[in-house]
Amino acid sequence: MSIAKAITNAMSGLTATARGTETVAANLANVMTPGYARREVVVASQSVGGGVRIDGLARIVNASLLSESRLSASSLGEATTRNAFLTRMEGVIGLPGSGEALSTALTGFRTALGAAAVRPDDEIRLAQVVAGAAALAGRLNAASEAVQAARGVAQQDIASDVAVLNASLERVAYLNARISILDADGKDATPLIDERQQVIDRIAGIVPVQEVQREAGKVALFTSEGGVLLDGSLPARMGFQGAPHVTADQTLGAPLQLLTLNGAPLSAGQMRLFAGGSLAANFAIRDKLAPALQAELDAMAFDLHQRLADPGVDPSLAATDAGLFTDRGARATAADLPGLAGRLVVNAAADPAQGGALWRIRAGLQASSPDPVGQTAVLNGLLDALEAVRPPQPGSGFEGNGTMANRFGTVEARVSARRVEGQADLAVRSTRHSTITSSLMAGGVDSDAEMQRLLQYEQAYAANARVLRAVDEMINQILRM
Repeated sequence: MSIAKAITNAMSGLTATARGTETVAANLANVMTPGYARREVVVASQSVGGGVRIDGLARIVNASLLSESRLSASSLGEATTRNAFLTRMEGVIGLPGSGEALSTALTGFRTALGAAAVRPDDEIRLAQVVAGAAALAGRLNAASEAVQAARGVAQQDIASDVAVLNASLERVAYLNARISILDADGKDATPLIDERQQVIDRIAGIVPVQEVQREAGKVALFTSEGGVLLDGSLPARMGFQGAPHVTADQTLGAPLQLLTLNGAPLSAGQMRLFAGGSLAANFAIRDKLAPALQAELDAMAFDLHQRLADPGVDPSLAATDAGLFTDRGARATAADLPGLAGRLVVNAAADPAQGGALWRIRAGLQASSPDPVGQTAVLNGLLDALEAVRPPQPGSGFEGNGTMANRFGTVEARVSARRVEGQADLAVRSTRHSTITSSLMAGGVDSDAEMQRLLQYEQAYAANARVLRAVDEMINQILRM
């Protein structure tokens, strides 16, 4: 081997080891950086002149684990969003026996009726009946308002998810172009690839995403159901229009809307392309989960209204008169059921605060005289109506005969059961995501392995330095001859 070739080999080795130590340092510095992938220097022997050349840096990523991690992140995002809603609704409806439960308000109303039936002449007890009825109606109103508020929040979250999705897709398209240029120039594009991975991970929390490699370092993005998000230089453009507030009578198409894709409205069937992730969960809350709970509250409120508006309970009432509970002053009808729980109020005729008289609780809402003060028929009729075992109202969703307390208990049990199921589902998905994430990180930067690689580079550096020292001594010997 000639002296010149020995110098070339040693210098190329020193350059490669210097680049390698820089890579090890970068790996150790970014061990906890999201989206960072371990680097390794790619070297090859030079056929002409000898030595080694640096062909670039390789990002070491387990593509299959990364894909599974993104899908599990979407699944976790969906379960987290659903469980948060179900937990809030359980707090609104309350657990049986708790002070904030709907059934507790019903129990208070029934207790007040029972006490008034014992002393119908006591206006304090009659006032407690009105207060109990108002408290019960107020709890139903608050529950209905909370359900609709949750729908409004879901609608706002949809708009937010769409905005993040569009911005992220545009960023991936830009990074694709920059990576392609750097790849063509033979420059290191790994920092941009790291950033692109972070952006795609952010997309994965909104919709399940699959990454497909394209030429020149570019990637295409599709949903797990085949929807095209990005394949080329122009990303898909999602659109969504929705007011920040939603009411109980608003349904899908009247006036609630789904997504648009590149300006074209998506049908309910096409929305399956974006199933999974927080976006789909928010649509489910707005269009299915919350309306289902609202329907149960409305059916329960209607049953309560009908029981106490029965002329058999209060003979002073005509068939079209409202009972103790009204739909904002009018008699409730099955045709105008959506949102009834939020509109239910105590009949003004029995409420002194609204110009009514307490004696009407005792004598009848449409009675002409408060006498005799000892009459208990109406009060006992109201109490019996609440405790009567009756079939459910048509289309209410309730099954079997039951008392008013049974209906309240059924709704509370359903809400609690849904929360338990949602929490169990969240735990399963969270465990799966944690397992996959741990496996993905285990294949990332290992500080022990990096230190071992650093020792190898140190040894290689020392060996190349010894070659240069030997060449230097040889040249000095020749010059002294």
